[in-house]
Amino acid sequence: LVNMLAGIYFPDSGEITVKGEPATIRSPKDAFALGIGMVHQHFLLIDSFTGAENMMLGLQKTRFINDKAADIKASNEIADKYGFKIDTGRRVRDMSVGMKQKLEILKILYRGCRILILDEPTAALSSAEVDALLGMIRTLKAKGVSIVFISHRIDEIFAITDRVTVIRDGQYIDTRDTASVDTSELVQLMVGRKVSNFYPKQECE
Repeated sequence: LVNMLAGIYFPDSGEITVKGEPATIRSPKDAFALGIGMVHQHFLLIDSFTGAENMMLGLQKTRFINDKAADIKASNEIADKYGFKIDTGRRVRDMSVGMKQKLEILKILYRGCRILILDEPTAALSSAEVDALLGMIRTLKAKGVSIVFISHRIDEIFAITDRVTVIRDGQYIDTRDTASVDTSELVQLMVGRKVSNFYPKQECE
């Protein structure tokens, strides 16, 4: 579903609307033009490039020629704007997982996207990096960025979201205000039945 929003897949049926208007998205370029950007669960970065080079990839006005100092300056400016601490002059292979994720988010923000899709963003992060990411999300939200946060970690859903949508077996189930549901209700929507014991005792022979 989110690959369709990001322009990687093209839907066979249905309709995509952005700000209430029908939208056709056939490529990531179309998605960017509509202000939609996606951070994939597995990062799409070139390890041998610096952070700034990754950010500017595809945006150069001339082929094979770029101003490295200007690129780093522009990258640092967007990082400062959103309060991200990142060394954009460092090569990606030398970055931590958390810094790579910041870089992926900055790539999208630099392209002017105001709708940010995060696909399982905490899967490879430490607890400290998760806390830092949630703080970054709150900062982006305060600056008017809309965020689609995909996660199976229920505590993160309750910590960061305003609304929660459940999709089960490829089907839309329901959308609720996060404050209006509790964990048991959310799990019931996810699995399709009431779950009274999350960790049932297993009989062993």
